[in-house]
Amino acid sequence: MISRKALFLGCALIAGGSTVATAADLYGNGGSIKDFSYAAPVATGPSWYARIDGGYAIHDDPEMTEIGIYDLVDETIDDTWTLGGGIGRYFTPTIRGDITYDHRFEADASGTLLDHYADLNGPRTFGIESDVVLFNLYYDFNREGRINPYVGAGLGFTFNKTTTGIAGSDCGCTGVIEEGENTDVAGALMAGFTAKLRGGETVSGGSSKDGPIAVSAGRNLYLDVGYRFLYLGEVATGPIVTTVPIAEDPTVESITAHEFRVGLRYDLR
Repeated sequence: MISRKALFLGCALIAGGSTVATAADLYGNGGSIKDFSYAAPVATGPSWYARIDGGYAIHDDPEMTEIGIYDLVDETIDDTWTLGGGIGRYFTPTIRGDITYDHRFEADASGTLLDHYADLNGPRTFGIESDVVLFNLYYDFNREGRINPYVGAGLGFTFNKTTTGIAGSDCGCTGVIEEGENTDVAGALMAGFTAKLRGGETVSGGSSKDGPIAVSAGRNLYLDVGYRFLYLGEVATGPIVTTVPIAEDPTVESITAHEFRVGLRYDLR
């Protein structure tokens, strides 16, 4: 008759043999844990990018008023240049966003007051410059391709400033238009395309028993070429003065521009 002690000993030997067999199946006959192989990891793509942009802006003819009620005629704002940059983030494979700052260099603005008091009638000329901050969102149609069309929209604010100008009058007097400034809402609509100049390769990021570990190079460099419609609100000058103020500040309303822009965008880790 089999004793209870012998029965327990037999069960232990069976359990031990099963464990050894399982380990052998896991590592292979005669193998060890250092021989175990796994798939090489691939690093995720970049999440952030930096950008720098320059552009040429063509302004629409604005509306100008003086003393709050008189409309000027022949209103114009000359073309100007812009320069700026920003920081952005990729949210999905097709959606990204950035915060941008642009300085818009001084452009001459002019208009003429007619058919009012003789000592007020005449041309007005002064400069306008702006600093614009926008929060933008873009939709990329083909981000992984070499050529990627995009559309976007932005909303933010602008700090508009007028420089010292000159006011003529029918009486032959010449006045000085003093400087003025204000902050207003800014908005933008964008469209263009991006061309990948460099990046996107997969490089070795170390090694394992089965070969190098694949790591995305990231650090893509892009050329951005696009169009931006920009709304800049309004700005009022200081008063027109000779020895004393002779009129209230001329105001430029509904400033809009068509910008043609070129920039570089660089992916960060």
